[in-house]
Amino acid sequence: MRKIGLAFLALALVAGAASAVDLTPLQIGIWGPKAQLFPGQTRVMGLRLNLAMSDNQEVVGFDLGLASRATTAKAIQANLVNLVKEDFAGVGVGLFNQVGSAAGLQAGLFNTVEHDVSGFQVGLFNMADSVEGIQIGLLNRTTSMRGLQIGLVNLIEEGPVTFFPILNAAF
Repeated sequence: MRKIGLAFLALALVAGAASAVDLTPLQIGIWGPKAQLFPGQTRVMGLRLNLAMSDNQEVVGFDLGLASRATTAKAIQANLVNLVKEDFAGVGVGLFNQVGSAAGLQAGLFNTVEHDVSGFQVGLFNMADSVEGIQIGLLNRTTSMRGLQIGLVNLIEEGPVTFFPILNAAF
C-alpha cells in the first residue's frame, strides 16, 4: 500500500513539473481538467484512465473509466459515458455515447451522432444525421442512409421507405 502511495506522489510531482507539456502517454483524471494529471489542452497518446472523468483536446489510444470527454479521439473507449465534441474514430463502448461524427463502432444503450456515421451503431437507441453502414437497435433513426437498419423501429427520414419495422434500408 505504501508503494502505491509513493507512486501517486511521484506522478503528482512529475505532473506539476510537466504541466507545460503538450503530449503525454498517460493521463489520469479525477474530475475534469482541473483535477487530472495534465491540463485539458494536453494531447493524450497512450492510456487515459478516467477515475471519474477526464477532459482533453485529443485522445489517441485507450480511454478507460467512468466518463470521458474530448474534442477528437482515435481510440478504444470503454467508459460509462463517452463524449467527443468533433471527430471520433475507433470503438466506443459505454452506456451513453455522443459524438460529432463517428467512424468505426459505437456500442451502448444510447448512441447519438450529430453528423455522420461511417460504420456501426449497436444499442437500444441509435441516432445520427447521416449513416453509411449499419444501425442495430430497438430504435434506429437517421436523416439519410446508405446502409441497413435492424430493429423494432427504423426511421430514415429521407429514405425510400421512411419507416419500417424489423428491417429498413437505403442505398
